[in-house]
Amino acid sequence: MHDIIDIESVTHRLMQTLAQIQAMLGDDRDAEERQQADYFDMLRRKASGELDGNVTAQFFS
Repeated sequence: MHDIIDIESVTHRLMQTLAQIQAMLGDDRDAEERQQADYFDMLRRKASGELDGNVTAQFFS
């Protein structure tokens, strides 16, 4: 027996899933960009003399 597939319903669910995946990836990307900006800020502060020591070790500790 053949099942009837509601293409609109399946499409809607797939679009919701895709939107959720994109949102999760976007959140990760935003966090990564913030982390990079913070690291570059620490390097800038090190270069200007505001910070002492190994900023890479400080950042990742």
